[in-house]
Amino acid sequence: MPLNYLSNCRTFTYSLVHLTALVGILSLWNVSEVRYFLIFLGVYIIGIFLDFKKVYPVRRFLLTLFGFLLSLYFLSFLSLEDLLKPFSHVVLLLLSIKSLEEKKLRDLYQILLLSLFALSISTAYNLSLSFLLVFLFHSFLGVSSLVFLNLYKKVGDKRLDWATYKNYILVSLAFFFSVLFLTFPFFFLLPRSQTPIFDLFGRGGGLKTGLSDSVSLGKVGDIQEDNTVAFRVYGLPQNLKDPYWRAIVFDRYEKDTWLRASEKSLPMPKDTGDLIYTLVIEPSFDRIVPALDYPYKVLKVEGLNADAYMTTGNVLRLQKDINRAIRLVVSSSKELYLEENPNNYLQVPETIGPTIRSLAESLSKNAKTDQERLKRVVEYFSNGYQYTLKLEKYEGDPLEYFLFVAKKGNCEYYASATALILRLMGIPARVVGGYKGALWNPLGNYHIITNSMAHVWVEAYVNGRWLRVDTTPPYTPPAVKRISRFAMVRDFIVSFWYSNIVGYSSEKQIKLFSNLRQGIKRELKVENIRKRLLQAIFLAFSLLSLYMVFHLLLRLRKTPKNLFLKTKSLLVKEGIIKEDALPEEIISACKGKEYYPLVKFILSLYQRHRYSPYKIYPDEIREGYRSLKRLKEIIRSSDRS
Repeated sequence: MPLNYLSNCRTFTYSLVHLTALVGILSLWNVSEVRYFLIFLGVYIIGIFLDFKKVYPVRRFLLTLFGFLLSLYFLSFLSLEDLLKPFSHVVLLLLSIKSLEEKKLRDLYQILLLSLFALSISTAYNLSLSFLLVFLFHSFLGVSSLVFLNLYKKVGDKRLDWATYKNYILVSLAFFFSVLFLTFPFFFLLPRSQTPIFDLFGRGGGLKTGLSDSVSLGKVGDIQEDNTVAFRVYGLPQNLKDPYWRAIVFDRYEKDTWLRASEKSLPMPKDTGDLIYTLVIEPSFDRIVPALDYPYKVLKVEGLNADAYMTTGNVLRLQKDINRAIRLVVSSSKELYLEENPNNYLQVPETIGPTIRSLAESLSKNAKTDQERLKRVVEYFSNGYQYTLKLEKYEGDPLEYFLFVAKKGNCEYYASATALILRLMGIPARVVGGYKGALWNPLGNYHIITNSMAHVWVEAYVNGRWLRVDTTPPYTPPAVKRISRFAMVRDFIVSFWYSNIVGYSSEKQIKLFSNLRQGIKRELKVENIRKRLLQAIFLAFSLLSLYMVFHLLLRLRKTPKNLFLKTKSLLVKEGIIKEDALPEEIISACKGKEYYPLVKFILSLYQRHRYSPYKIYPDEIREGYRSLKRLKEIIRSSDRS
């Protein structure tokens, strides 16, 4: 669009309003259904085109009627499970209808308001740091639109020069930064609820992590190429040694897949456990709480109105899906808390091949105890087997190919083979899914656990207790090796955002007020008042001293202005001119005197510096100070004579 076309106030104002609306519409991309989003976006773009052509083919009455009926249709889908999606469709509908109408000033205000509604809805789904940039951009556009709407109200369709637009843009920036500045005290001081206001508005689907209801052979290997952060851990020492983060227990093996154990809600222990730490879990859209082996209790949930419980396999769960970044205070113990019937973990499918059964029999032969059998299984996998993510193509049973041909695979192959061999020996065994390892971020002193750390291992029931058995060879996921220093800095920024902005709860606010109250009470003591008074006097004296030094340095600098001031001061002192004399008066007073050329040269430098675009060069300033020195000598010699 040509610049002279935009110089029309109506066109410029409409462009700002439409751009603001488009940002609001685009923010609903992941909220509304794609088909409705694309339809309403297309209609709005058509409305923009018609606006600039000043063509409005559909009567307002028909648009209003159509909008009312279609809004009722969308609102009929309202439910407690998903309140926001129908509302997002209504907002998109109203914006598209508004774009087709012939607009009065109030219609433009309504478009801005609907755009703000759209952005507000999207905040329930987008709490990332990148969304903050979108929010700030929309805020600036909204403020600018209001400023220019006020201008448009006064001047109408007139063409304005770009100097006027520049001034109004500067006013918009001033308003925007003022609002931004005032946001901080409001954010920290306004009362907050204990739970998020949009807690009911959760979605039921989305991107899953590496944890699911089943583990098929080869699936975890795919996840181990993904460096997306699954959760962060605060409050644990840096030197964690091979941490295992327990999340799911699998009990049945069918058709090359381990199936999740049937979970029952069980009460958590009453005490706190041995090790307490904090988890910040990224949105996973499931109810799994991964915790350091062995999970014991969820002590606090922040960011989601949901209770926690323990379930089958000694794992922790929430009553609602994790559809936003949440913070949990969790504890772990040295041993498993739940005592479960080990006979639930002896199932072996009939389809298991004879070669695997023969292997189990040979490893178990002449072994007197389950401890000895377990030891033989671990030793068997420690000789001749390798870890790899690049699996070869095979035909037939994948476990048989892994055990007797390839002898290399990823963790689910090792865990599956180990668990089935132990079960064939009569030892109860189960596959546990979660994460292994943690990456320390020294910038924020916390651990990062990524999807690439997804892992499965085995627990065997021996001598009346469950023992962890991990026959997978030691390895570092290739994706973890690719994590750079820059990624650590970026994650620290995201972590700070979640902890101090998204996670700023009423409890933190109460703590802030409590600290302020205690601080004020402490400062009002007599000895502290005296101390602060002395500090204030010292500070004032220091600032005054700095000002005097700075002022002196400025006066000592060799500049055209200082040269002029020193010359004028000398002439005033000698009674040649008055204190308030102007440059022209100074020159007139010195005419006919021996030093007139010197004064004229000095004042010409000052006037050129002050009123001319031409630069004063260093050699000219040096010559000016030599002229001042010569002026002093002439005046002194005339005084002596």
